[in-house]
Amino acid sequence: MDKITGFSDDELLVKILSFLPTKAAVTTSILSKQWKFLWMRLPKLEYHDDIKIYILYMRGGSRSGTDSLLLEKCEKMWRFVDRNLPLHCSPVIENLQLTICNELFQPESINLWVEIAVSRCVKELSVRFSPFKGKRDALLPTTLYTCKSLVTLKLRENILVDVPHVFCLPSLKTLHLSHVTYADEESLQRLLSNCFVLEDLVVERRVGDNVRNFAVIIPSLLSLSFEILGQCSSEEYVIHTPSLKYFKARDFGECSTCLILNMPKLEEVFVSTAGHNIKKLLESVTYVKRLSLFIPDNNAEAFTALYGDVIVFNQLEHLTFIIWEAYCSKLLYWLLIASPKLRNLEFNDQFSSDGMDTLVFWEQMITSVPQCLLSSLQTFKWLGNGDSIEGKDLATFILRNSCQLKTATISIGQGQNKLEIEKELLLHQNMDKISGISDDVLLVKILSFRPTKVAVSTSVLSKQWKYLRKRVLKLEYDDTECKTKPSKSSHKRFRCFVKRFCK
Repeated sequence: MDKITGFSDDELLVKILSFLPTKAAVTTSILSKQWKFLWMRLPKLEYHDDIKIYILYMRGGSRSGTDSLLLEKCEKMWRFVDRNLPLHCSPVIENLQLTICNELFQPESINLWVEIAVSRCVKELSVRFSPFKGKRDALLPTTLYTCKSLVTLKLRENILVDVPHVFCLPSLKTLHLSHVTYADEESLQRLLSNCFVLEDLVVERRVGDNVRNFAVIIPSLLSLSFEILGQCSSEEYVIHTPSLKYFKARDFGECSTCLILNMPKLEEVFVSTAGHNIKKLLESVTYVKRLSLFIPDNNAEAFTALYGDVIVFNQLEHLTFIIWEAYCSKLLYWLLIASPKLRNLEFNDQFSSDGMDTLVFWEQMITSVPQCLLSSLQTFKWLGNGDSIEGKDLATFILRNSCQLKTATISIGQGQNKLEIEKELLLHQNMDKISGISDDVLLVKILSFRPTKVAVSTSVLSKQWKYLRKRVLKLEYDDTECKTKPSKSSHKRFRCFVKRFCK
């Protein structure tokens, strides 16, 4: 309270306005003379071109009356920023965000606005420029690369990163470079090699970005995320980050090779790859506790290189396995074998629809059940689309053979046909009984834990599910909805359903 009473009225109002979006703060200028220029003292500014001008680009330049009105609003915004930002009264601009998605804004204007922010000791700068119409990339001022106050820098899309040979960013801790272009191959490397306190790095490559090789050698880095598209002309990337805790790799490069060294403090990893570098990536993260693996398509040749390899995830406790139009039962089984301490398993095949009968494969593995299923696995979650045979077969194998399983969550189907089941299980006491139950009996047992209305809705999933609801031992009929919306037809439908259901 003493601190608040020490503020003048104007300072307190500016502090309150700083929690509002810039657009809302500007509208307060019409309230009175006192409010007229208060917003110009805000330390945080956000200018977002969020009027969905993308539609103009999709139409190939043909414009309706509505489109012209949208462009007129964009032009007003451009003139507003161009006129008012140079006159901004705050001695320090702590945060400047620019999101520009139309052809009206000029690259020179962006250069000027960024230079103004740098002159006001900006701490956080975010610029996204997507003009669409073939305009040249926005070249940012060289003063940006010598800004001592800059802590966070996020650049996205049509930005030209031209790093001078002499630069200094002593306070930079967060750097995001998403689909930008580099003036030359050395620009990216110079930038990465001279950020000595960097903790969070995101590099998302795009086609034609002028980079073929890059190395991330940053002792202070805690989080690293990079993406290489299939069309990128990458040859090699090197990662040496001894303090890293979070690592995300989306590598679809056709010819790239990776060299990953020294990440002893790694805790969580997300790997998405078509298979080209999967062996090297997994070999470098064997000591993580949380692993998410996304397989976008079927690349059996690449995955075959893993089978039989002595790769053990001794510390792995959480595994998320996501597939997209791929058959990966063999790879998943290999991962289960290699993870003796696994406690939580999530399998997501919502985007796959395969006709391959994999139950035969899993039944063949019954003589060699992974150690984690026998001693450590406690939770299992399956997210499926209802058509995936692979997911159903895996769920059957897990439920039958996991001795310590406590929670099983199944979410399958889409929209109104979606079925969600979550149940605490005491399988460590009753595993012998459950393993002897047929598939239909097991499904009926699961349905018995759900409300009757939900159990009935599963009849539309497939022929197997059509009549399972009639074998449920616990029935609940609630006419609450008939009371909230009373009508003769609703009561009649309810009576007919109960009478027919109980036959």
